[in-house]
Amino acid sequence: MVVEIKKLATSVSVTRKSTDLFTRYVGKLLFQKIQEKLTHLCEHEVVIIDFDGIRSVDASFVDECIVPLLDLSHTNAIPFYIKLSNITDNVEYIIHQVIGMVGEHKRYIVMTDRLCKNGCHALGSILDVENDIIEYCVINKQATPEDIASFLHIPPDKALDMLMSLYEIRAVRKIHTDNIFYSI
Repeated sequence: MVVEIKKLATSVSVTRKSTDLFTRYVGKLLFQKIQEKLTHLCEHEVVIIDFDGIRSVDASFVDECIVPLLDLSHTNAIPFYIKLSNITDNVEYIIHQVIGMVGEHKRYIVMTDRLCKNGCHALGSILDVENDIIEYCVINKQATPEDIASFLHIPPDKALDMLMSLYEIRAVRKIHTDNIFYSI
C-alpha cells in the first residue's frame, strides 16, 4: 500500500501549494486519514509513506503522525511495516531526531528507500550492530540467523535474538514461522 502524503494533505485542505507539513493539528489529522486507509491491510504488508512533493516537516507533525503510525505497526493485530519514500534531507533529519528520542520505554526504527546520512536505510535509535544487520538484509533481501552469525562472527542464538528484536520493532520482516527475515 502506498500513502501519498501530499495528495492526502491536499484532499483534506491542509495544504494547497505548500510543500511543508507543520503543527500537531496537521499531524493528528493526517494520522487519522492514514489510519482509515489501513483498514484494508493484508498481513505483513509494507505501507509506503510517500513524501514526494513535501519539502519539510516539523517535530510536532512527526510526533503526531509518524510516531503513532510506528506505534500502531508494533501493536496492530495484523502485523505491518512502514517504509518512507522520497524524503528530503530536511524530512530525514527531523524524523531521525524525533523518533530517536521518543523515550526510554519505547524505541522506534523506520525504514527508508534510500541510504540516509547515518549510513543506513533506517532512521531512529539504531545500534551499530543493528545497522550492520539491516544493511545485510537490504543488500541480500533476506537473512537467516546463521547468515548473520557468520557475518558478525557471533553465535546463531545471539543472531536470532538480534533479528527477533529488529522484527519486534518492524525493522525487518518475518513472514512465516521459519527463521528467514526479509528486508522491508
